[in-house]
Amino acid sequence: MKHLKKRFTAAIILIAFTGSANAAVVEQQVSFEILTDDQVMSSWASSVNGDVLQGDTDRYAYTPINGQQFEVSLTWDRAASGNYLALYIYPPDSNSIKIHDNTDGKFDGKISLRTVISTDDLNQLWIFGVTGDQVSGTQSSTLTINSY
Repeated sequence: MKHLKKRFTAAIILIAFTGSANAAVVEQQVSFEILTDDQVMSSWASSVNGDVLQGDTDRYAYTPINGQQFEVSLTWDRAASGNYLALYIYPPDSNSIKIHDNTDGKFDGKISLRTVISTDDLNQLWIFGVTGDQVSGTQSSTLTINSY
């Protein structure tokens, strides 16, 4: 079986102030690979469970201390609830990136991706937000983050 590999790149504009009146604009590329179920390595990572309401966002902090890449997986029971969640990623010193349930081409209650960690991003705080995009009542979810 061939693996579905889907990559996307988010251009992130960073403004580095070199003086009170001077600013340099630097474009940073963050690439993510969308993973299929058999590519996810979440069996050895700890997970966090949460609940969100319509329009609410639960935020989780993660600081990779080693490794060359990390993997993020968000799952919820979309089949039973019909609810839509989105995953926001806030890389260090960057703008947020929003990922929808159907980024992999399916509305299945799973968002799984992998990205390379640059040396500059090690020991830096990353924030992950789970947002209720279209939720009736409360939606439970599980977020798993691995670095390796």
